[in-house]
Amino acid sequence: MTEKMRVILLSFACCNPKLAVHDQQYLKIIQEALKRTGQEAQLDLVHVTEAMMSKRYAFMSEIMPLFDKYGSAIAPAIFVNEKLELFGGVPTVEKLVEVFSKYRDPSP
Repeated sequence: MTEKMRVILLSFACCNPKLAVHDQQYLKIIQEALKRTGQEAQLDLVHVTEAMMSKRYAFMSEIMPLFDKYGSAIAPAIFVNEKLELFGGVPTVEKLVEVFSKYRDPSP
């Protein structure tokens, strides 16, 4: 048996509270995509200030060059199993289904 997929939504709402509404939309879409794929996942919302202060989220450093170039326009961002998959807006459920399908356990 494999571990659950880990999905982390990186939020910039700590710096710009207006972005919180996008986070809530994104969480609903993530849950719908997981339901459609039948996959289970550990789903976490992490604010960028928390990510910057904790070694636990060191893998999120790969987004920093994008942040340096585009600023908060990269928000929100989604990491799956510590890999940056999407950033800069709320995707469709179909796009998330496509992303999550890459992480589907191939064993019966």
